[in-house]
Amino acid sequence: MKTKELAVCAALALTCGSAIAGDAESAFRGKRIAEANCAECHAIARSDAGANPRAPAFGDLGKLRSLETLRQEMLGGLFLRHAVMPDFEPDATQADDIVTYMESIQE
Repeated sequence: MKTKELAVCAALALTCGSAIAGDAESAFRGKRIAEANCAECHAIARSDAGANPRAPAFGDLGKLRSLETLRQEMLGGLFLRHAVMPDFEPDATQADDIVTYMESIQE
């Protein structure tokens, strides 16, 4: 019985560790995507200022709207609806990475 419980605990620990590592990798990719496509206007780090005062800071976006909603909007043409947005349409993985990064820096 103890061996089975230890095996289950070990499996859970490995799974959680992989998820945390996966989130860190996803957030890293999201930050790189944001640096390349968003930093011209948005503040993309916790402590930076964006060049466009009308562009919300990434660290504040979670206060303004659900980040899951934002993820869906990114896939639904958000970048096409705003004339000043870059010519960039993220795929589902890129949108996930950007949102994971945003989640990691929420104030």
